[in-house]
Amino acid sequence: MEIEVLGQSAGIGEYIAIWKVVIFVIFLGVWAWVGQWLDKDAEKVHTSREFWNNIYIGVLIAAVALWWILPVPFLVNLAIFVVAWLTLSIIYVMHRNARVTKEFKILTIDHIKDLLESKKEAPKTVKKRLVFVSAHGNELPVPHRQDPEYTGYVIAEDVVNELWTRRVSLTEMMPKGDNFQVRYVIDGVVSNPGERARQDGENFINYVKEMSGLDTEERRHPQSGRFKTLREDEEAQWKVKTAGSTQGEHIILERVQAAQAFKLDELGFTERQLERVKEMVAAPAGVVLVCGTKGNGVTTTLYSLTQRHDPFMLHVHTFEKKLLTEMDNITQHLMDQSPEARGSARQMQSVLRGDPDVTMVGFCDEAKMAIYGSRAATEGKKLYFGVAEPTTFHGLQSWLKWVVDHELVAQTLLAIISQKLVRKLCPECCEAYEPDAALLKKLNLPADKIEQFYRAGEIEYDKRGRPLFCTHCQGTGYVGRTAVFETLFVSESLRELILEKAPVNAMRAQCRKEKMLYMQEEALQKVIAGVTSIQEVLRVTSEGSAKGEKRAGAGWQEQKAKG
Repeated sequence: MEIEVLGQSAGIGEYIAIWKVVIFVIFLGVWAWVGQWLDKDAEKVHTSREFWNNIYIGVLIAAVALWWILPVPFLVNLAIFVVAWLTLSIIYVMHRNARVTKEFKILTIDHIKDLLESKKEAPKTVKKRLVFVSAHGNELPVPHRQDPEYTGYVIAEDVVNELWTRRVSLTEMMPKGDNFQVRYVIDGVVSNPGERARQDGENFINYVKEMSGLDTEERRHPQSGRFKTLREDEEAQWKVKTAGSTQGEHIILERVQAAQAFKLDELGFTERQLERVKEMVAAPAGVVLVCGTKGNGVTTTLYSLTQRHDPFMLHVHTFEKKLLTEMDNITQHLMDQSPEARGSARQMQSVLRGDPDVTMVGFCDEAKMAIYGSRAATEGKKLYFGVAEPTTFHGLQSWLKWVVDHELVAQTLLAIISQKLVRKLCPECCEAYEPDAALLKKLNLPADKIEQFYRAGEIEYDKRGRPLFCTHCQGTGYVGRTAVFETLFVSESLRELILEKAPVNAMRAQCRKEKMLYMQEEALQKVIAGVTSIQEVLRVTSEGSAKGEKRAGAGWQEQKAKG
Protein backbone atom coordinates (compact mmCIF):
# COMPACT_ATOMS: atom_id res chain seq x y z
CA MET A 1 0.00 0.00 0.00
CA GLU A 2 2.82 2.39 0.88
CA ILE A 3 4.66 1.55 -2.36
CA GLU A 4 1.56 2.34 -4.44
CA VAL A 5 1.17 5.67 -2.69
CA LEU A 6 4.80 6.56 -3.34
CA GLY A 7 4.48 5.51 -6.98
CA GLN A 8 1.39 7.61 -7.49
CA SER A 9 3.03 10.65 -5.90
CA ALA A 10 6.07 10.64 -8.29
CA GLY A 11 5.70 13.05 -11.18
CA ILE A 12 7.08 12.74 -14.73
CA GLY A 13 10.91 12.99 -14.85
CA GLU A 14 11.37 12.79 -11.13
CA TYR A 15 13.17 9.34 -11.31
CA ILE A 16 15.90 10.86 -13.61
CA ALA A 17 17.55 14.14 -12.64
CA ILE A 18 17.66 16.26 -15.84
CA TRP A 19 20.68 18.25 -14.61
CA LYS A 20 22.68 15.03 -14.28
CA VAL A 21 21.88 14.06 -17.86
CA VAL A 22 22.90 17.51 -19.11
CA ILE A 23 26.24 17.33 -17.29
CA PHE A 24 26.91 13.84 -18.63
CA VAL A 25 26.13 14.92 -22.23
CA ILE A 26 28.36 18.00 -21.90
CA PHE A 27 31.33 15.98 -20.70
CA LEU A 28 30.69 13.38 -23.41
CA GLY A 29 30.75 16.15 -26.05
CA VAL A 30 34.02 17.57 -24.70
CA TRP A 31 35.49 14.06 -24.72
CA ALA A 32 34.46 13.58 -28.38
CA TRP A 33 35.90 16.97 -29.43
CA VAL A 34 39.25 16.23 -27.75
CA GLY A 35 39.22 12.76 -29.34
CA GLN A 36 38.91 14.26 -32.82
CA TRP A 37 41.81 16.64 -32.11
CA LEU A 38 43.92 13.75 -30.75
CA ASP A 39 43.29 11.71 -33.90
CA LYS A 40 44.44 14.54 -36.20
CA ASP A 41 47.36 15.54 -33.99
CA ALA A 42 48.65 11.95 -33.75
CA GLU A 43 48.90 11.88 -37.56
CA LYS A 44 50.56 15.31 -37.63
CA VAL A 45 53.33 14.39 -35.16
CA HIS A 46 53.78 10.93 -36.71
CA THR A 47 52.81 8.84 -33.73
CA SER A 48 50.49 5.80 -33.75
CA ARG A 49 46.90 6.99 -34.38
CA GLU A 50 45.44 3.54 -33.93
CA PHE A 51 47.12 3.00 -30.57
CA TRP A 52 46.02 6.34 -29.08
CA ASN A 53 42.47 6.12 -30.50
CA ASN A 54 42.02 2.66 -28.99
CA ILE A 55 43.36 3.82 -25.63
CA TYR A 56 41.13 6.90 -25.67
CA ILE A 57 37.96 4.97 -26.50
CA GLY A 58 38.86 2.21 -24.03
CA VAL A 59 39.24 4.70 -21.18
CA LEU A 60 35.80 6.18 -22.03
CA ILE A 61 34.11 2.77 -22.01
CA ALA A 62 35.74 1.86 -18.70
CA ALA A 63 34.83 5.21 -17.09
CA VAL A 64 31.17 5.03 -18.23
CA ALA A 65 30.90 1.43 -17.07
CA LEU A 66 32.19 2.40 -13.64
CA TRP A 67 29.78 5.35 -13.64
CA TRP A 68 26.79 3.03 -13.89
CA ILE A 69 28.14 0.10 -11.86
CA LEU A 70 29.69 1.71 -8.78
CA PRO A 71 27.08 2.39 -6.03
CA VAL A 72 28.46 5.84 -5.21
CA PRO A 73 27.01 9.33 -5.49
CA PHE A 74 26.79 10.97 -8.93
CA LEU A 75 29.48 13.54 -8.22
CA VAL A 76 31.97 10.83 -7.25
CA ASN A 77 31.35 9.01 -10.55
CA LEU A 78 31.75 12.31 -12.37
CA ALA A 79 35.07 12.92 -10.64
CA ILE A 80 36.31 9.43 -11.65
CA PHE A 81 35.37 10.14 -15.29
CA VAL A 82 37.08 13.53 -15.30
CA VAL A 83 40.26 12.25 -13.60
CA ALA A 84 40.58 9.34 -16.06
CA TRP A 85 40.03 11.64 -19.06
CA LEU A 86 42.47 14.32 -17.84
CA THR A 87 45.15 11.75 -16.96
CA LEU A 88 45.09 10.20 -20.42
CA SER A 89 45.02 13.62 -22.11
CA ILE A 90 48.04 14.82 -20.10
CA ILE A 91 49.96 11.63 -20.90
CA TYR A 92 49.32 12.15 -24.63
CA VAL A 93 50.31 15.82 -24.51
CA MET A 94 53.59 14.93 -22.78
CA HIS A 95 54.19 12.23 -25.41
CA ARG A 96 53.54 14.48 -28.41
CA ASN A 97 55.50 17.42 -26.93
CA ALA A 98 58.55 15.17 -26.65
CA ARG A 99 58.38 14.60 -30.43
CA VAL A 100 58.29 18.22 -31.58
CA THR A 101 60.45 21.33 -31.28
CA LYS A 102 59.87 24.07 -28.73
CA GLU A 103 57.76 26.20 -31.06
CA PHE A 104 55.14 23.47 -31.49
CA LYS A 105 54.72 22.25 -27.92
CA ILE A 106 51.22 22.80 -26.49
CA LEU A 107 49.87 23.68 -23.05
CA THR A 108 53.24 25.05 -22.01
CA ILE A 109 53.57 28.50 -20.43
CA ASP A 110 54.73 29.97 -23.76
CA HIS A 111 51.87 28.31 -25.63
CA ILE A 112 49.27 29.61 -23.18
CA LYS A 113 50.74 33.12 -23.51
CA ASP A 114 50.52 32.83 -27.29
CA LEU A 115 46.88 31.78 -27.04
CA LEU A 116 46.13 34.83 -24.93
CA GLU A 117 48.06 37.05 -27.37
CA SER A 118 46.09 35.68 -30.31
CA LYS A 119 42.92 37.19 -28.85
CA LYS A 120 44.26 40.66 -29.58
CA GLU A 121 43.45 42.47 -32.81
CA ALA A 122 46.91 42.03 -34.33
CA PRO A 123 47.88 38.35 -34.59
CA LYS A 124 51.25 37.53 -33.06
CA THR A 125 54.15 36.91 -35.44
CA VAL A 126 57.47 35.24 -34.82
CA LYS A 127 60.50 37.47 -34.30
CA LYS A 128 62.64 37.06 -37.39
CA ARG A 129 66.40 36.70 -37.48
CA LEU A 130 66.53 36.22 -41.24
CA VAL A 131 64.72 37.63 -44.24
CA PHE A 132 63.92 35.05 -46.92
CA VAL A 133 63.96 36.15 -50.56
CA SER A 134 62.23 33.79 -52.98
CA ALA A 135 63.54 32.57 -56.32
CA HIS A 136 61.47 35.35 -57.93
CA GLY A 137 63.22 38.04 -55.89
CA ASN A 138 60.36 38.73 -53.48
CA GLU A 139 60.98 39.25 -49.77
CA LEU A 140 58.74 36.79 -47.94
CA PRO A 141 56.68 38.14 -45.03
CA VAL A 142 56.79 36.47 -41.64
CA PRO A 143 53.62 34.35 -41.42
CA HIS A 144 51.23 34.56 -38.50
CA ARG A 145 51.04 31.65 -36.14
CA GLN A 146 47.61 30.77 -37.49
CA ASP A 147 48.87 30.55 -41.09
CA PRO A 148 49.45 27.05 -42.53
CA GLU A 149 53.01 27.92 -43.63
CA TYR A 150 53.98 29.11 -40.14
CA THR A 151 55.40 25.74 -39.09
CA GLY A 152 57.62 25.44 -42.15
CA TYR A 153 58.82 29.02 -41.79
CA VAL A 154 59.86 28.60 -38.15
CA ILE A 155 61.83 25.43 -38.91
CA ALA A 156 63.43 26.91 -42.04
CA GLU A 157 64.43 30.07 -40.19
CA ASP A 158 65.96 28.03 -37.39
CA VAL A 159 67.84 25.67 -39.74
CA VAL A 160 69.21 28.32 -42.13
CA ASN A 161 70.22 30.64 -39.28
CA GLU A 162 72.19 27.77 -37.73
CA LEU A 163 73.83 26.98 -41.07
CA TRP A 164 74.84 30.62 -41.41
CA THR A 165 76.11 30.91 -37.83
CA ARG A 166 78.13 27.70 -37.97
CA ARG A 167 79.55 28.50 -41.44
CA VAL A 168 78.06 25.39 -43.02
CA SER A 169 78.80 25.31 -46.74
CA LEU A 170 76.60 22.29 -47.48
CA THR A 171 73.96 20.38 -45.54
CA GLU A 172 71.93 17.30 -46.36
CA MET A 173 68.74 16.11 -44.68
CA MET A 174 67.93 12.47 -45.39
CA PRO A 175 64.79 10.71 -44.04
CA LYS A 176 65.34 7.56 -42.06
CA GLY A 177 62.59 5.99 -39.97
CA ASP A 178 60.84 8.53 -37.74
CA ASN A 179 63.57 11.15 -38.15
CA PHE A 180 65.71 13.01 -40.64
CA GLN A 181 69.47 12.46 -40.49
CA VAL A 182 71.41 15.70 -40.87
CA ARG A 183 74.91 16.09 -42.32
CA TYR A 184 76.96 19.29 -42.28
CA VAL A 185 80.09 20.19 -44.24
CA ILE A 186 82.06 22.88 -42.39
CA ASP A 187 85.39 23.99 -43.85
CA GLY A 188 85.43 20.82 -45.96
CA VAL A 189 84.97 18.46 -42.99
CA VAL A 190 81.79 16.40 -42.58
CA SER A 191 80.02 16.43 -39.21
CA ASN A 192 76.76 14.93 -37.95
CA PRO A 193 74.95 17.44 -35.71
CA GLY A 194 72.11 15.05 -34.87
CA GLU A 195 68.63 14.32 -36.13
CA ARG A 196 65.38 16.19 -36.62
CA ALA A 197 61.85 14.88 -36.24
CA ARG A 198 60.30 13.51 -39.41
CA GLN A 199 57.50 16.06 -39.44
CA ASP A 200 59.96 18.93 -38.95
CA GLY A 201 62.01 17.71 -41.90
CA GLU A 202 58.98 17.43 -44.17
CA ASN A 203 57.70 20.90 -43.18
CA PHE A 204 61.17 22.32 -43.83
CA ILE A 205 61.39 20.73 -47.29
CA ASN A 206 57.92 21.95 -48.28
CA TYR A 207 58.65 25.54 -47.24
CA VAL A 208 62.07 25.64 -48.93
CA LYS A 209 60.70 24.09 -52.14
CA GLU A 210 57.93 26.65 -52.36
CA MET A 211 60.40 29.47 -51.63
CA SER A 212 62.76 28.13 -54.32
CA GLY A 213 60.05 27.94 -56.98
CA LEU A 214 59.90 24.13 -57.03
CA ASP A 215 56.88 21.86 -57.41
CA THR A 216 55.80 20.95 -53.88
CA GLU A 217 53.67 18.05 -55.16
CA GLU A 218 56.61 16.37 -56.95
CA ARG A 219 58.43 14.18 -54.43
CA ARG A 220 60.19 11.57 -56.56
CA HIS A 221 62.08 13.26 -59.40
CA PRO A 222 65.09 15.52 -58.76
CA GLN A 223 64.48 19.27 -58.67
CA SER A 224 66.81 22.22 -58.18
CA GLY A 225 66.32 25.88 -57.36
CA ARG A 226 67.67 28.84 -55.41
CA PHE A 227 66.71 31.32 -52.74
CA LYS A 228 68.43 34.13 -50.86
CA THR A 229 68.63 35.16 -47.21
CA LEU A 230 69.42 38.51 -45.62
CA ARG A 231 70.75 38.98 -42.09
CA GLU A 232 71.67 42.46 -40.86
CA ASP A 233 74.08 43.74 -43.55
CA GLU A 234 74.92 40.29 -44.92
CA GLU A 235 73.49 38.36 -47.84
CA ALA A 236 73.73 34.68 -48.71
CA GLN A 237 72.50 32.69 -51.69
CA TRP A 238 71.58 29.02 -51.40
CA LYS A 239 71.26 26.30 -54.01
CA VAL A 240 68.56 23.72 -53.33
CA LYS A 241 68.39 20.15 -54.60
CA THR A 242 65.61 17.69 -53.77
CA ALA A 243 65.05 14.09 -54.83
CA GLY A 244 63.07 11.06 -53.79
CA SER A 245 64.43 7.97 -52.08
CA THR A 246 63.05 4.73 -50.70
CA GLN A 247 62.66 6.42 -47.30
CA GLY A 248 61.12 9.62 -48.64
CA GLU A 249 62.20 12.96 -50.06
CA HIS A 250 65.62 14.37 -49.11
CA ILE A 251 67.12 17.82 -49.58
CA ILE A 252 70.58 19.35 -50.06
CA LEU A 253 71.33 23.02 -49.35
CA GLU A 254 74.59 24.51 -50.61
CA ARG A 255 75.74 28.04 -49.93
CA VAL A 256 76.81 29.86 -53.09
CA GLN A 257 80.12 31.65 -52.98
CA ALA A 258 79.86 35.27 -54.10
CA ALA A 259 81.74 36.23 -57.27
CA GLN A 260 83.44 39.17 -55.57
CA ALA A 261 85.12 36.71 -53.20
CA PHE A 262 87.31 35.31 -56.01
CA LYS A 263 90.36 37.48 -55.41
CA LEU A 264 93.67 36.03 -56.58
CA ASP A 265 95.59 37.72 -53.77
CA GLU A 266 93.45 35.98 -51.12
CA LEU A 267 93.53 32.38 -52.34
CA GLY A 268 96.68 31.36 -50.46
CA PHE A 269 99.57 31.87 -52.90
CA THR A 270 102.88 32.75 -51.26
CA GLU A 271 104.42 36.08 -52.28
CA ARG A 272 106.91 34.28 -54.52
CA GLN A 273 104.16 32.25 -56.20
CA LEU A 274 101.80 35.21 -56.58
CA GLU A 275 104.39 37.26 -58.40
CA ARG A 276 104.97 34.46 -60.93
CA VAL A 277 101.22 33.81 -61.30
CA LYS A 278 100.53 37.46 -62.12
CA GLU A 279 103.26 37.36 -64.77
CA MET A 280 101.66 34.23 -66.20
CA VAL A 281 98.21 35.89 -66.29
CA ALA A 282 99.71 38.87 -68.14
CA ALA A 283 101.02 36.60 -70.92
CA PRO A 284 98.81 37.20 -74.00
CA ALA A 285 98.48 33.56 -75.04
CA GLY A 286 99.07 30.03 -73.78
CA VAL A 287 97.59 27.21 -71.72
CA VAL A 288 97.42 27.05 -67.92
CA LEU A 289 96.35 23.90 -66.09
CA VAL A 290 94.81 23.99 -62.61
CA CYS A 291 94.88 20.54 -61.01
CA GLY A 292 93.17 19.15 -57.96
CA THR A 293 90.73 16.54 -56.79
CA LYS A 294 87.06 17.34 -56.20
CA GLY A 295 86.37 19.67 -53.30
CA ASN A 296 89.77 21.34 -53.29
CA GLY A 297 88.78 24.68 -54.80
CA VAL A 298 89.93 24.22 -58.40
CA THR A 299 86.90 26.07 -59.78
CA THR A 300 87.45 28.98 -57.39
CA THR A 301 91.03 29.36 -58.63
CA LEU A 302 89.89 29.15 -62.26
CA TYR A 303 87.30 31.88 -61.62
CA SER A 304 89.93 34.04 -59.89
CA LEU A 305 92.38 33.71 -62.78
CA THR A 306 89.63 34.43 -65.31
CA GLN A 307 88.49 37.55 -63.47
CA ARG A 308 92.02 38.99 -63.64
CA HIS A 309 91.35 39.70 -67.31
CA ASP A 310 89.49 42.89 -68.18
CA PRO A 311 86.15 41.83 -69.72
CA PHE A 312 85.70 45.32 -71.23
CA MET A 313 88.93 45.06 -73.20
CA LEU A 314 88.84 41.32 -73.96
CA HIS A 315 86.20 38.77 -74.89
CA VAL A 316 86.18 36.40 -71.90
CA HIS A 317 84.19 33.15 -72.06
CA THR A 318 83.83 30.07 -69.89
CA PHE A 319 82.76 26.49 -70.61
CA GLU A 320 81.57 24.62 -67.53
CA LYS A 321 79.63 21.56 -66.46
CA LYS A 322 78.29 23.28 -63.38
CA LEU A 323 77.90 26.99 -62.77
CA LEU A 324 79.51 28.00 -59.49
CA THR A 325 78.24 31.57 -59.70
CA GLU A 326 77.57 34.25 -62.28
CA MET A 327 80.44 36.58 -63.24
CA ASP A 328 79.71 40.08 -64.48
CA ASN A 329 80.45 40.82 -68.15
CA ILE A 330 81.82 37.31 -68.75
CA THR A 331 79.99 34.97 -71.13
CA GLN A 332 79.44 31.67 -69.36
CA HIS A 333 78.51 28.54 -71.33
CA LEU A 334 77.11 25.43 -69.66
CA MET A 335 77.76 22.02 -71.14
CA ASP A 336 74.67 20.27 -72.50
CA GLN A 337 74.71 16.94 -70.68
CA SER A 338 71.55 15.47 -72.24
CA PRO A 339 71.89 12.04 -73.94
CA GLU A 340 71.34 13.47 -77.42
CA ALA A 341 73.91 16.29 -76.99
CA ARG A 342 77.27 16.34 -78.74
CA GLY A 343 80.41 15.43 -76.77
CA SER A 344 82.16 17.92 -74.52
CA ALA A 345 85.01 18.46 -77.04
CA ARG A 346 82.61 19.43 -79.84
CA GLN A 347 80.72 21.78 -77.54
CA MET A 348 83.99 23.39 -76.41
CA GLN A 349 84.98 23.78 -80.04
CA SER A 350 81.75 25.71 -80.64
CA VAL A 351 82.68 28.08 -77.80
CA LEU A 352 86.13 28.64 -79.32
CA ARG A 353 84.54 29.46 -82.69
CA GLY A 354 83.09 32.52 -80.99
CA ASP A 355 86.67 33.87 -81.06
CA PRO A 356 87.12 34.59 -77.32
CA ASP A 357 90.41 36.13 -76.22
CA VAL A 358 90.32 34.24 -72.90
CA THR A 359 88.54 30.94 -72.28
CA MET A 360 88.17 29.18 -68.98
CA VAL A 361 87.33 25.47 -69.34
CA GLY A 362 86.19 24.11 -66.01
CA PHE A 363 87.16 20.53 -66.82
CA CYS A 364 89.04 18.42 -69.34
CA ASP A 365 87.76 14.89 -69.81
CA GLU A 366 88.63 14.26 -73.48
CA ALA A 367 91.92 14.27 -75.37
CA LYS A 368 90.31 16.34 -78.12
CA MET A 369 89.59 19.13 -75.61
CA ALA A 370 93.32 19.35 -74.85
CA ILE A 371 94.17 19.33 -78.56
CA TYR A 372 91.61 22.00 -79.50
CA GLY A 373 92.75 24.18 -76.57
CA SER A 374 96.44 23.89 -77.47
CA ARG A 375 95.75 24.74 -81.11
CA ALA A 376 93.72 27.78 -80.05
CA ALA A 377 96.68 28.93 -77.93
CA THR A 378 98.90 28.96 -81.04
CA GLU A 379 96.46 31.49 -82.53
CA GLY A 380 97.03 33.97 -79.71
CA LYS A 381 94.34 32.77 -77.29
CA LYS A 382 94.61 32.31 -73.53
CA LEU A 383 93.06 29.18 -72.00
CA TYR A 384 92.67 27.93 -68.44
CA PHE A 385 91.81 24.26 -67.95
CA GLY A 386 90.63 22.43 -64.85
CA VAL A 387 92.22 18.98 -64.63
CA ALA A 388 91.21 16.31 -62.09
CA GLU A 389 94.74 15.24 -61.13
CA PRO A 390 96.25 15.33 -57.62
CA THR A 391 99.64 16.91 -58.44
CA THR A 392 101.29 19.09 -61.06
CA PHE A 393 103.31 16.20 -62.48
CA HIS A 394 100.22 13.99 -62.79
CA GLY A 395 98.64 16.90 -64.65
CA LEU A 396 101.67 17.27 -66.91
CA GLN A 397 101.71 13.55 -67.67
CA SER A 398 97.99 13.53 -68.56
CA TRP A 399 98.31 16.64 -70.74
CA LEU A 400 101.20 15.12 -72.71
CA LYS A 401 99.20 11.95 -73.19
CA TRP A 402 96.11 13.83 -74.40
CA VAL A 403 97.80 16.29 -76.77
CA VAL A 404 100.34 13.71 -78.03
CA ASP A 405 102.20 16.38 -79.99
CA HIS A 406 105.04 17.33 -77.61
CA GLU A 407 106.06 20.24 -79.81
CA LEU A 408 102.57 21.72 -79.47
CA VAL A 409 102.71 21.30 -75.67
CA ALA A 410 106.15 22.90 -75.45
CA GLN A 411 104.97 25.82 -77.56
CA THR A 412 101.75 26.56 -75.62
CA LEU A 413 101.96 25.32 -72.00
CA LEU A 414 102.71 28.18 -69.57
CA ALA A 415 102.20 26.67 -66.11
CA ILE A 416 100.56 23.96 -64.04
CA ILE A 417 99.06 24.76 -60.66
CA SER A 418 98.05 22.04 -58.23
CA GLN A 419 96.18 22.77 -55.01
CA LYS A 420 94.68 21.43 -51.82
CA LEU A 421 92.58 23.20 -49.21
CA VAL A 422 93.59 23.30 -45.55
CA ARG A 423 91.63 24.72 -42.63
CA LYS A 424 92.95 27.87 -40.98
CA LEU A 425 93.48 27.89 -37.23
CA CYS A 426 91.06 29.95 -35.20
CA PRO A 427 92.96 33.12 -34.16
CA GLU A 428 90.93 33.37 -30.94
CA CYS A 429 91.69 29.97 -29.42
CA CYS A 430 94.77 28.50 -31.15
CA GLU A 431 97.76 27.80 -28.93
CA ALA A 432 101.50 27.58 -29.45
CA TYR A 433 103.60 24.55 -28.51
CA GLU A 434 107.13 23.26 -29.02
CA PRO A 435 107.18 20.70 -31.86
CA ASP A 436 108.76 17.29 -31.52
CA ALA A 437 112.36 17.31 -32.77
CA ALA A 438 112.01 13.84 -34.32
CA LEU A 439 109.04 14.97 -36.36
CA LEU A 440 110.91 18.06 -37.57
CA LYS A 441 113.77 15.86 -38.69
CA LYS A 442 111.36 13.56 -40.52
CA LEU A 443 109.87 16.57 -42.29
CA ASN A 444 113.34 17.92 -43.18
CA LEU A 445 112.79 21.05 -41.11
CA PRO A 446 115.63 22.68 -39.13
CA ALA A 447 114.89 22.01 -35.47
CA ASP A 448 117.21 24.81 -34.33
CA LYS A 449 115.31 27.44 -36.34
CA ILE A 450 111.73 26.49 -35.49
CA GLU A 451 110.72 27.37 -31.96
CA GLN A 452 107.01 26.68 -32.09
CA PHE A 453 104.06 25.37 -34.05
CA TYR A 454 100.41 26.19 -33.46
CA ARG A 455 97.46 23.90 -32.92
CA ALA A 456 93.74 24.09 -32.17
CA GLY A 457 93.04 25.10 -28.58
CA GLU A 458 91.82 22.66 -25.97
CA ILE A 459 88.11 22.72 -25.09
CA GLU A 460 87.57 24.15 -21.62
CA TYR A 461 84.83 23.12 -19.20
CA ASP A 462 82.86 24.97 -16.54
CA LYS A 463 82.38 23.85 -12.93
CA ARG A 464 79.52 21.56 -13.92
CA GLY A 465 81.57 19.84 -16.60
CA ARG A 466 79.84 21.53 -19.52
CA PRO A 467 82.07 22.40 -22.52
CA LEU A 468 82.82 26.07 -23.15
CA PHE A 469 83.17 26.43 -26.89
CA CYS A 470 84.99 29.27 -28.58
CA THR A 471 82.33 31.58 -30.01
CA HIS A 472 84.49 32.37 -33.03
CA CYS A 473 84.94 28.80 -34.30
CA GLN A 474 82.14 27.02 -32.37
CA GLY A 475 84.68 24.65 -30.86
CA THR A 476 86.15 23.27 -34.10
CA GLY A 477 89.48 25.07 -33.66
CA TYR A 478 89.44 26.27 -37.28
CA VAL A 479 87.79 29.13 -39.16
CA GLY A 480 87.74 29.11 -42.95
CA ARG A 481 90.13 27.52 -45.40
CA THR A 482 93.05 28.55 -47.56
CA ALA A 483 94.65 26.84 -50.51
CA VAL A 484 98.13 25.32 -50.58
CA PHE A 485 99.58 25.55 -54.07
CA GLU A 486 102.22 23.53 -55.87
CA THR A 487 103.27 25.61 -58.87
CA LEU A 488 105.16 24.45 -61.95
CA PHE A 489 106.15 27.26 -64.33
CA VAL A 490 107.39 26.03 -67.70
CA SER A 491 110.93 27.31 -68.14
CA GLU A 492 113.02 27.13 -71.33
CA SER A 493 114.92 24.14 -69.91
CA LEU A 494 111.66 22.31 -69.25
CA ARG A 495 110.40 23.12 -72.76
CA GLU A 496 113.50 21.47 -74.18
CA LEU A 497 112.84 18.33 -72.13
CA ILE A 498 109.23 18.27 -73.38
CA LEU A 499 110.45 18.57 -76.98
CA GLU A 500 112.90 15.74 -76.37
CA LYS A 501 110.04 13.59 -74.97
CA ALA A 502 112.02 13.09 -71.79
CA PRO A 503 110.39 11.01 -69.02
CA VAL A 504 108.38 12.86 -66.40
CA ASN A 505 110.99 11.97 -63.75
CA ALA A 506 113.60 13.90 -65.70
CA MET A 507 111.25 16.86 -65.86
CA ARG A 508 110.66 16.55 -62.14
CA ALA A 509 114.40 16.64 -61.48
CA GLN A 510 114.73 19.77 -63.61
CA CYS A 511 111.95 21.50 -61.68
CA ARG A 512 113.73 20.69 -58.41
CA LYS A 513 116.91 22.21 -59.79
CA GLU A 514 114.88 25.35 -60.41
CA LYS A 515 113.87 25.30 -56.70
CA MET A 516 110.30 24.17 -57.15
CA LEU A 517 108.68 23.13 -53.84
CA TYR A 518 106.32 20.17 -53.52
CA MET A 519 102.84 20.39 -52.02
CA GLN A 520 103.78 19.23 -48.51
CA GLU A 521 106.74 21.60 -48.42
CA GLU A 522 104.49 24.53 -49.34
CA ALA A 523 101.99 23.41 -46.71
CA LEU A 524 104.66 23.27 -44.01
CA GLN A 525 105.42 26.93 -44.71
CA LYS A 526 101.87 27.70 -43.58
CA VAL A 527 102.40 25.64 -40.42
CA ILE A 528 105.54 27.59 -39.58
CA ALA A 529 103.66 30.85 -40.20
CA GLY A 530 100.89 29.76 -37.81
CA VAL A 531 98.21 29.69 -40.50
CA THR A 532 97.34 26.03 -39.99
CA SER A 533 98.38 23.04 -37.88
CA ILE A 534 100.64 20.11 -38.65
CA GLN A 535 97.66 17.85 -37.97
CA GLU A 536 95.70 19.55 -40.72
CA VAL A 537 98.59 19.35 -43.17
CA LEU A 538 99.09 15.65 -42.52
CA ARG A 539 95.35 15.05 -42.87
CA VAL A 540 95.19 16.82 -46.22
CA THR A 541 98.50 15.88 -47.81
CA SER A 542 98.59 12.22 -46.71
CA GLU A 543 97.80 10.15 -49.76
CA GLY A 544 94.07 9.46 -49.26
CA SER A 545 94.40 6.07 -47.60
CA ALA A 546 92.90 5.23 -44.23
CA LYS A 547 96.36 4.11 -43.20
CA GLY A 548 97.76 7.54 -43.99
CA GLU A 549 95.00 9.24 -42.01
CA LYS A 550 95.62 6.96 -39.08
CA ARG A 551 99.35 7.65 -39.21
CA ALA A 552 98.74 11.40 -39.35
CA GLY A 553 96.41 11.21 -36.36
CA ALA A 554 98.97 9.19 -34.40
CA GLY A 555 101.67 11.74 -35.17
CA TRP A 556 99.43 14.52 -33.97
CA GLN A 557 98.63 12.73 -30.73
CA GLU A 558 102.34 12.22 -30.15
CA GLN A 559 103.03 15.91 -30.65
CA LYS A 560 100.12 16.86 -28.45
CA ALA A 561 101.44 14.71 -25.62
CA LYS A 562 104.99 16.02 -25.92
CA GLY A 563 104.11 19.60 -26.86
